[in-house]
This record gives sequence, structure tokens and C-alpha cells, in this order.
Amino acid sequence: MLKTKALWLACHLLKGSVPFSAVRMRSLVLFLMICAGSPALAATYRWVDAKGKVHYGDVMPARQSGLGHQELDKQGRVVRETPRTLFTPEERRQRAEEAAAHQVHMRRVEEQQRRDRALLSTYADETEIDLARDRALELEQLTLNGLHARMGNSAAKLAQSNSQLARFHAAREVAPANLRQMRDEAQADLAYIGEAIRQREKTMQELKKRFEADKARFQELVELKSMMR
Repeated sequence: MLKTKALWLACHLLKGSVPFSAVRMRSLVLFLMICAGSPALAATYRWVDAKGKVHYGDVMPARQSGLGHQELDKQGRVVRETPRTLFTPEERRQRAEEAAAHQVHMRRVEEQQRRDRALLSTYADETEIDLARDRALELEQLTLNGLHARMGNSAAKLAQSNSQLARFHAAREVAPANLRQMRDEAQADLAYIGEAIRQREKTMQELKKRFEADKARFQELVELKSMMR
């Protein structure tokens, strides 16, 4: 409306009989330029207040600074969007948690992609995965066999020391210190070896599960490759 009035005024002055001075001409030109280039006349802003209510206006309120808004054209289409830069402590905490969760997810995706590449580059078919599993289990079994042998020796050592200690006890004599030391060492060895055996058995179970998962994933990747051809 203001632009229309300005143009009407300019035409009226130009058609008038009163001579138009250069100073008045410059003032009119400047006035028309300001009217034509004023963004407040052309822009409509849309923003959401702290209570979630949507507002529209020709001027952005100062209290909305940093809270984000949109600039619309005459048809109501978004022509420019200013993102939000101010957040509450709770919102900052939530955004930090979301960013951390996203990083964890991306690391998992990258790790899965790395494992997929390794599977496809290491094995030609499923039988090779089975062979690799068997070799890994065989090495663990050899270690396990050695631990069982050590356990047998320690058990025999403990039985011997206990037998000798029992004879001294029956005779009501003081047992030699080295005999009690041998018993204590045998008991400590048995406890250590027993825990080592449990760990090796656990490792073997985990190996079986891992190779089974690798074989299942390998099958999926091969099928995906065949479908993409």
C-alpha cells in the first residue's frame, strides 16, 4: 500500500504545474528507493514462542533472537530459515546424549562394514570358515589338554603332601615346614589351573558362536552380492 501511494504521489508531482526543484527531485527519488527496498514491507516472519504457539509478523521481536524463525514470501513459502541457537540446559543435555548415541551407532556401523570386508576378503566359501573354526578350536584344545595335565600333577602333589602330613599328625609329630609349603603350593596351583580351564572352555564356546555368526553373515553378504548383479 505504501509503495502504491508513493508512486501516485510521484506521478501527481510530475504532472503538476509547479516547477520541480532539483532538491525536491532528489528527495522524491530517495523516498521511492527506500520504499521499494525496505525488507520490512516485503518479508513475513514465522516463529514459535516458548509455549509452542506459532506467530506471524512483519517484524521479529527481540525476545525471539536466537530461538529460530522462518521468512516467508507472499505465497507463504519459506524462502529463508534461521536455525535455533539458544537451548535450555535440558535441551543441551538431550542433544549431547543424542550426539553421543549417534557416534556410538556410527562406530558400530563402521565396525560392521570393516568385518564384512574382512569376511569377503578372507574366505572364498563357507567350508573355509569351518576349517578356520576347527583350527582355532584345535589350538584351544591343546592348551586345555596341557592344563588338565598340570591339574593332574598338582592333584597328585597335593594328595602326597596331605598323606605325609596325616602321618605326622597321627604320630603327634610336627610336620616339616617344606611339607606344609608343598601342600599350600599344590592347593594354589589347583585353584589357578581350575580358573584357567574355565576361561579356556569359555573361550572355546565363544569361538564357536563367533564362527557361526561369521558364517551366517558371510551367507547374507554373498546373497546380497548376487542380488546386486
